[in-house]
Parts: sequence; structure tokens; C-alpha cells
Amino acid sequence: MLEAIDGVHALAAATRYLPDVTIAEVVLPKLDGLQLTARLLSNPDLSDIPTILVRDPRSNLESCDDAHPIVSSEDDLVAHLHRLIADRTTLTGSRRTLRRALADIRATAQDRCDEASTLSDRARHIARGIDETMISVLVADDSARYVEANAAICALTGYSREQLLQMSIWDLSAADVVERGQRAWKRFLRDGRFEGSYRIRRSTGEHITIRCSSAANVVPGLHVSTMAPPRLLHVLRT
Repeated sequence: MLEAIDGVHALAAATRYLPDVTIAEVVLPKLDGLQLTARLLSNPDLSDIPTILVRDPRSNLESCDDAHPIVSSEDDLVAHLHRLIADRTTLTGSRRTLRRALADIRATAQDRCDEASTLSDRARHIARGIDETMISVLVADDSARYVEANAAICALTGYSREQLLQMSIWDLSAADVVERGQRAWKRFLRDGRFEGSYRIRRSTGEHITIRCSSAANVVPGLHVSTMAPPRLLHVLRT
């Protein structure tokens, strides 16, 4: 559980750690609870995080939707928490696991990738900047060629790191998704993010479906994907 001293701190903590739920008082310094909720909703990585606002019992402020309730008592707060836990889906949990891995990588990139580093050094730091070692990480350059890979993706695909660094995204893609993937790549570079399922080809020729969360330009010119099979993500969430 994370605690914040004000609304700005709460937003920063949510962006870095992607909590399962955010609980905030309506009245907060620097950024009040309603403003905090609006900021979370405006960020695609945070918009599906439920927010519960706690108001003064004397206030008549009401919530406008079930995903962002406003409560005035501890009993109401606990009841909403139980409902949110019951409503969690495997897909939502999978997305958040991969997004958290990306958040770890962004933090590492900011902390360690100084201007003196070569692009290869930055890619290596990025691929290692993840707390969950079972999540696969691939780093690609602007031409969609892989420049770094972690041990988990090697185990998942059956390719060595050296082999992966000789490949492009399309070499690893299942043949029937390459054309769609190339269109998605252009949108990804434009929009800065991609999230969804994708089919890849293992070294044995077997095709497997993975869930993927990707961010463009984690550092300029380096684009990062975190990925895992759905079954592994389910295990990591339990």
C-alpha cells in the first residue's frame, strides 16, 4: 500500500506504480480529489484504475458513476472495495502487470541512461530495468529491429539473445499477422503506445499468442515491449 501527502504526490505515485485502486479525500492540497480523478482518467495507462473519493459526511457531493464513487463512511468505503475486488477481470489484471513492468523500465531509463551512454548501453539498461524477471522484454529501434532482449523472452521464444538481435519484429511475428503488425507499428510510433494480443513464432515454428504492452521512445529512438502468455500473467496475479 502506498500513501501520498497531497494530490500531486498521489498522481506521481499512481503513474509510477499503477495501483489496483486509488482512495483519496475530496479535499486535498495542491490537487483535490476530483482533479486527481480527472488526471487519472486522462492518462490511457491509468484510466481504468478505480478511484474512491472520501467526502465530509456533511457534504452533499455525489458520484456520477460506479467506477469512481464518492463515499462518506468507512462502511461505504469497505463495501465499494469488496465490489471492486469482485469485479476484477483477468484481462484488466494482465494489462496492469505489463504496464507496471513498463513503469519499472521507464524509471530505470530515467535514472541510469545518461547522455554519455551509447544507444546500446541504454537498451541494455532498459531490458534489465524490470522487477518481475518472468516478464519478457524486447527493445526495438526506429526500423523495428531488435537491439536488446532479456532472458525471459529468450526462454519464451526459444531464440538466443544473439539470434534475436539479428531479427526484426516481423521475423518474430506469425506470418499471418505481419501485414497488420506493420500498420500497427506506424500507429504505435505516432501514438506512443500499443496494448493488446499478438501472435509470435517460436524457434520451433510454433505460433503462440502473447499479451503485450509497449511504449515508444522510452528514450529517444528506443521502443520497449513487455509481454507474456496469458496463462503466465494469470499465475503472476494470483
